[in-house]
Amino acid sequence: MGPALLIDRVVKISFLVAFAIGLVLGCGQKEAQDGAVDRPLKVGYVVNYMSHEWYQNICTAAADRALELGVDLVIADANLDVAAQVSTAENLMAQQVDVLVLTPVDARALDALVRQAREQGILVVTESSPVEGSHTYVGIDDRESGKKAARWFVEYARARAIDPRVLIVGHPVFETSRRRVEGFREGLAESGMAYEIKQEIDGQGLKEKVFLAAQNALTAHPDINVIFGINDDSTTGAMAAYKAAGLDEAALTAIGFGFEGSVGQDALMGDTPYKAALAMFPNFVGVSLIDAAVALGKGVEFPAHYEMPTKMITPENFYTFYRQQGDGFAMNYPAIRRLMKWSASELK
Repeated sequence: MGPALLIDRVVKISFLVAFAIGLVLGCGQKEAQDGAVDRPLKVGYVVNYMSHEWYQNICTAAADRALELGVDLVIADANLDVAAQVSTAENLMAQQVDVLVLTPVDARALDALVRQAREQGILVVTESSPVEGSHTYVGIDDRESGKKAARWFVEYARARAIDPRVLIVGHPVFETSRRRVEGFREGLAESGMAYEIKQEIDGQGLKEKVFLAAQNALTAHPDINVIFGINDDSTTGAMAAYKAAGLDEAALTAIGFGFEGSVGQDALMGDTPYKAALAMFPNFVGVSLIDAAVALGKGVEFPAHYEMPTKMITPENFYTFYRQQGDGFAMNYPAIRRLMKWSASELK
């Protein structure tokens, strides 16, 4: 689903929720016998960057799950603006949402907002980055997932007698990205395999910026034969620079992280150097955000980290976790859920 279509859909969902709130205020809330308000759970989600494929897929799946479970959901985009995220969240709190979901633009800037929400009796769920005081954080273990990617690569490289000369494409302004790189470095170091990290660059997670940064790195180190990126744009942007430099793509091994959607899927299943990706299953994350909100609304106590599953995806196991749907692929939720020790969906 493209950004325009998704935004149109979100606007429609928001309008329906606002209309429903208007009816409730006009007609009076129906009180259940135990004194609780008999109405759908209201969830407000302030995402940090709707333009990115990862968040588009999260929001699409969250909207679908909300409709399925009868949850009133409003989604708003902070567009990487901390002040906008805070003010939008405060507006949702004023609308008396039951659960506030946040993908932080800057987790350090949201402590006061989370305290304010809790003082008002609002449950708080964060995605991607934890924030002190939230009821739960829905996301992966970034460091361990980085190690998982490194362990896969070590096995792959040893089987093919690859002498690794590595380019790492990071985005150090975000803690999650730093942890992925740290985990990958640690996994390589723990393997005992001989390797050399030729350079680490900051691609800002955007393909066009990665391309420029990687061009400079490849000019300085044309012997690079391994690329590890902290998201699909990081990996594929560096791959594009590698090709543009006229280097031997047959000698390159590219490893992705995130597997956010069509960018990674097309690279993996096409004839490219992209050999594997640490999949984070964004649509499943979107479903899990709503599941967590519903379970918390029922009084279920969650751990501080409601850990999402990850898996190294290769062409060999791709169809275990994905299935063809039209011109693209849909996630096999039951297969992904089996990677977890416990899922909030079990409470439904």
